[in-house]
Amino acid sequence: MNLKMTLGLVVIAAVIGGVVYVNPFASEEVKAPRPPWFYQVGIDDIIRIEVSFEGESVKFEKLPEGTWAFDDPANIPPSAFRWGGVTLLVSGPQTKRDLTATQTFINDPAEFGLDNPHTVVKVGLTGDRQIEFRLGDKTADGGHHYGEVVGFDELFLIAASWGDVLARLAKEPPLPKWYVERTTEELEQVNIYGGDPTSLETQVLTFEQDDGEWSVRYRPDDTAMLPVDPERFAEIRPLLSGPPPITIGVPLVDDRDYAPWGITDDSRAIEIRFNGLSDLGTRYIDGILLRIGSKAPGTSAYYAKSESDTIREPVLLIDADWVESMFSLHENIPYGAEDSEPDAESE
Repeated sequence: MNLKMTLGLVVIAAVIGGVVYVNPFASEEVKAPRPPWFYQVGIDDIIRIEVSFEGESVKFEKLPEGTWAFDDPANIPPSAFRWGGVTLLVSGPQTKRDLTATQTFINDPAEFGLDNPHTVVKVGLTGDRQIEFRLGDKTADGGHHYGEVVGFDELFLIAASWGDVLARLAKEPPLPKWYVERTTEELEQVNIYGGDPTSLETQVLTFEQDDGEWSVRYRPDDTAMLPVDPERFAEIRPLLSGPPPITIGVPLVDDRDYAPWGITDDSRAIEIRFNGLSDLGTRYIDGILLRIGSKAPGTSAYYAKSESDTIREPVLLIDADWVESMFSLHENIPYGAEDSEPDAESE
């Protein structure tokens, strides 16, 4: 084979290879269109959220400090464990799929339960704007809600889990644990610390309930729990459920330094432990620990902070009479008649 023929075969092979590689005759893969957004707004633009579900409603407002709070009870922040991600949810979910193949527009709202929607969410935005969306019936498989944005005729399918999370805000408002009122029947234990609750040297008065019977222990003096005096304890018992409604002194403390309000690691503290129930129905012992600071000038309240794992905790205002009554129990322990003195072994 001569050189010209060899070069010719090389050129032909290169052309064939290029055609195979590029293949201009091949049909392009048609990508399915991405599911549309139900609606979409900027998270920073959201300043108000109102959720209604089957007659129950709740409202939240964004405070000037950038934190969120209930409209009622005013200025009380929602629980961080329940609130995390809510603003992202209401900024706009992407639909699971659109209804182009069947029905795109809402001709008869009753057909989808949108004439009397079970969930209505109003999102207030900066610039005096508002968007409202409604969720109606679930689809046959129970996986989605039919939804609409007020003012538009488009029909959407929204993941049921998205609607359920928002509906729960109205059904079970995410109040912080330190604000929830409790009965003495729910209580397991109450500890009143004379100083740092993490120190073994701190004096601590403990009340404990077991099958409706209360006992008391004062450490380091007592070696065991002792019966309470029923008559004296009857006056004390209502205090153990917690203080009158707590209010907010300072909504946001960025640097986690609470010393300006007299709240330090050495501060006195009150711990209330009670029965808790998880979302899965599991019972456990829950509780709150309130570190007490200095008395707020010009008020009948003490500054306080709820101890938790969250990054931001507000400075609370707790009724002074309740705080002082609780700590006065260190000097007036309601021992039962036959156990009016601590065990001799502990002296």
